[in-house]
Amino acid sequence: MSQPIAHRLSEFIAEHLPTARHMRLSVSDYSDGALTLTAPLGPSINDKQTAFGGSIYVVAVMACWGSVYLHCVERGLDPDIVVAKAEIEYLLPVPSDIVARSLPAEDTDWQGFFTRFEERGRAKIELCSEVIVNGEVAARFKGLYAIVGLKQ
Repeated sequence: MSQPIAHRLSEFIAEHLPTARHMRLSVSDYSDGALTLTAPLGPSINDKQTAFGGSIYVVAVMACWGSVYLHCVERGLDPDIVVAKAEIEYLLPVPSDIVARSLPAEDTDWQGFFTRFEERGRAKIELCSEVIVNGEVAARFKGLYAIVGLKQ
């Protein structure tokens, strides 16, 4: 894990995201352009003794959001990021901790994203993540993320 960079995301979550903090969302790994986040089942359990769909969504959306954040931090930016569009497909119940991994985008996608940001002060990129249970995909997420500026 790229510890110094990933630590920045952990700090951001602790300071700014009470829902993620309540879920005890944590960074498990950040390597090869992919981010893995984990949340224990306990705070997100439903009446079926599986993870609540909304909690699965939060971890999946944050795996991609965090990937954008960390790519920006690596370039010395403090971005203002929003989710412009998102969809999730639930495939299997999640009876254990929620583990979501962002799927790495192509280097050319990131280059285009940052070039557009430099030119326009705004940029969008589509990213995907998967929630994995026992080696199987339990949920697939796709989102369109935008940098709408830099924090002051």
